[in-house]
Amino acid sequence: MREMSAPARVLVALVTALVTIPLVGSAAGSAAAFDDAGTTVDATAAFGIPRRGVGEVVNKVVVIGIDGLMFDKADAAQAPRLRRLAAQGLLSQGTIAGHITISGPSWASALTGVWDTEHGITDNEFDASPFLAHPSVFTRIERAAPVRHTVSIGTWHQIATIAATGDRRADLALTTAPLPGDPDESATDAATATEVVSAIERSGPDLVFTHLDQVDLAGHRHGGASRAYLTAIRRIDALVGRIVAAVDQRARDRPAEQWTVLVTTDHGHLPTGGHGGQTPAETANFVIARGPDFAPGTTTGAHTLVDITPTVLDLLGAPPGRLDGHSLRARPARTDGR
Repeated sequence: MREMSAPARVLVALVTALVTIPLVGSAAGSAAAFDDAGTTVDATAAFGIPRRGVGEVVNKVVVIGIDGLMFDKADAAQAPRLRRLAAQGLLSQGTIAGHITISGPSWASALTGVWDTEHGITDNEFDASPFLAHPSVFTRIERAAPVRHTVSIGTWHQIATIAATGDRRADLALTTAPLPGDPDESATDAATATEVVSAIERSGPDLVFTHLDQVDLAGHRHGGASRAYLTAIRRIDALVGRIVAAVDQRARDRPAEQWTVLVTTDHGHLPTGGHGGQTPAETANFVIARGPDFAPGTTTGAHTLVDITPTVLDLLGAPPGRLDGHSLRARPARTDGR
């Protein structure tokens, strides 16, 4: 993604200033088992089965958006944490063929639950207007339950445009400012992950959405078949480990909180770099869902990014309205061909 413009930085600063629960950077998170790349998969871990005997539970969700990631490269990149997360729950490797394979349309679809043909976004230059007719997941949750605490922390500034829009909006919409001397965005993404870990540790939001960008940048500069692309995936894998370790530690400390982790991407990449077309490499999509509603080892091709918002709404008990996507907790017959 391109660096934020000056007006965008001002917008983010204004939005952040409205937050009532500040986030302060923390350490990399607990040394929980998930963040150990050598840990074996435990299919009976707490997130693979519903909790019993803890009284009333509160569902909480973390959504990790990894820009430009082709999941089939996770094996080639030796990304153990992503593979472990998938093994502990549901992994869907599908296609978004027919949808515009550009970040703006795709993240808008992930965060509204409707395809580009509905919200009308066709590129990365968009404003708040599409989300008046097609509210974001943040707006729908806040409308249903204003006491819910919702947070968006991302490396790309347009995620904040989505999260900070509507009559009800995310309680926090934060964009990590590009760090100097960070040509591959690894340090900026790491700062984003640190803020996410801090949010989970300090306030345990009901919904956290985060966006990490460096894999897409590597794809553009070096291609989806490059060593640099695989290296970026390995770095992202480590950040995913930090975030999930923080979730697991908080869940252990607070048994009444029942956490689900979702992971998805916006598009793939050509071997030589780039996207926006309809080749299998560009339309490749995946969703991971780990939580008590998702049996370990479940694999399918039925779900894609458009199912993220319906799943979050389902988990948090908010009405979905009319959406193109479906909750991953259900097994509907797909009629849209995607």
